[in-house]
Amino acid sequence: MTITREKTGSGVRPPTPPARSAWARQWWVLPFALYCVGFGIYGGGRFITFDPSLTVASIRPEYPWHYPILAIHVLTGTVAVMLAWTQVWPWLRENHPQVHRKIGWVYYFAGVIPSGILAFPVAIMTTFGQGLRYGFLAMATLWAITTVAGFVAGVQHRFEDHKRWMYRNVAMTTSTITVRLTQPIAIALTTWLLPATYAGQDRLVIVEGAVAGLWAAFVGHLLFVEWVVLRPRRRKRAAVARVTATAN
Repeated sequence: MTITREKTGSGVRPPTPPARSAWARQWWVLPFALYCVGFGIYGGGRFITFDPSLTVASIRPEYPWHYPILAIHVLTGTVAVMLAWTQVWPWLRENHPQVHRKIGWVYYFAGVIPSGILAFPVAIMTTFGQGLRYGFLAMATLWAITTVAGFVAGVQHRFEDHKRWMYRNVAMTTSTITVRLTQPIAIALTTWLLPATYAGQDRLVIVEGAVAGLWAAFVGHLLFVEWVVLRPRRRKRAAVARVTATAN
């Protein structure tokens, strides 16, 4: 391969470095895919047989429909989580839009839509108190908003809006993975920072840590998307618009 140098009025222009490949620019796709698929296999496995004895979740025995609803919520959520990374993979979206679209239909109708609908009764039925119930309901509401907004934008061929809403939706979908990390951290920090406040109240420590970890997960995901993923793109679009306006 040869690199050419252009002559300019002030001499020789430095060579333009070769563009990085899509894989080099999108290196994050592989670890994100492993994050999603790995959790899907781990998290959904206990519910495939619909055997309540295999779950670690608290089930209300007075409501026989509680476990089936929870199991279907988890299994459809597992579909959503395992496919989430494909919805924000730029190479797939740009080079194979038909594949991206078909996977998107599965993501929606076998994943986020049924799981999102069932997230509301699952949240209401939690046995861990009002704090966690409100957190789950807030999470379910934001998940529903991003799901509807992303779907409508895609159907209306507003693809830039669709892309932005899908980043937010995937952030909400995958926050259920991160909460498995933030909740134990929150519980440990509660015990360490406030040992006298929660002395002898182990269940309360677990509940308080679970609430804090839940909010930290999905709020943290949304902040990451807005500030790290979408904000630079907004600033770039604004800069292009200013240049265009100046040129005109």
